[in-house]
Amino acid sequence: MAKTPRVAVVGSFNMDLAVRTPRIPLRGENLLAYSLRIGLGGKGANPAVGLARMGVEAFLVGCVGADDFGRRAVEALAQEGVHTETMAILPDAATGVALIMVDDGGENTILVVNGANDRLTPEQVRRALDPLWGDLNAVLVNFEVPEGAVAEAVRLALAHSVPVIVDAGPPRHYSPETWRGATILTPNEIEAETLLGYPIADEASARRAARDLLETGPGAVVLKLGAQGALLATPEECTLIPPFKVEVVDTTGAGDAFAAGLVVALIEGKPLREAVRFANAAGALAVTQMGTMNAMPTRAEVERLLAATGGAG
Repeated sequence: MAKTPRVAVVGSFNMDLAVRTPRIPLRGENLLAYSLRIGLGGKGANPAVGLARMGVEAFLVGCVGADDFGRRAVEALAQEGVHTETMAILPDAATGVALIMVDDGGENTILVVNGANDRLTPEQVRRALDPLWGDLNAVLVNFEVPEGAVAEAVRLALAHSVPVIVDAGPPRHYSPETWRGATILTPNEIEAETLLGYPIADEASARRAARDLLETGPGAVVLKLGAQGALLATPEECTLIPPFKVEVVDTTGAGDAFAAGLVVALIEGKPLREAVRFANAAGALAVTQMGTMNAMPTRAEVERLLAATGGAG
């Protein structure tokens, strides 16, 4: 019997307070919204759940507060099959909170109070990962935790010859030294603009950005372009992988589902183009539902979408 693959996710947990609104309010405006939904999320927790739903044994390395949100986080993650013994519960910190506004077009605007996420240290990352080396198939890390923690996760993965995927979101001015050894660096357009310092306005500038990011040292760059798909850049190619056409309800969890799908495809040995296509399918499914963690698709759902489109977007 094949052994279940194991992935460590180093990243954040947030309690999501999501509001459906006709549009983003203007400054000083009092706008009537449609609804409020309280759910679990975070750029670490979401892909950890996504990985678990796709048949991977996922370990979340991060911090929550010893408050009601933190207790709900640990319980909900455990129910999803995510290992939580690698999480730190801090008595003197509040669990992170994300305030999400989703407009009629399904686009989102997010305010984040990082809270306990800002307390993740390199030493905590080392302690959490030390017992796992030898059994890990990959490490996934994001930028919703301090730069030192990100850099340590990348460094340790390289030292143990484990593939490391860096989801370069949310936008942070982190140094190229932080991700230089990444197997794959995968930002969206805004995140790439933040890392590079110039705007991405069209496919030509997106290709330039992907190549410039590749020159900073990762083995490959996957630039997420939303409705335009994803741009795969390696030393040999720069290829646009088309999107899947779905009805958009809420784009908030798309990047996290994409990251989980990308990791799953990579540890299964899929070629990069096929892996990005698989990730596109996972991201597309996430936007068809309201919410973040609850919108993470299962492996069966991703396979059905791929089969229905002949494996292409």
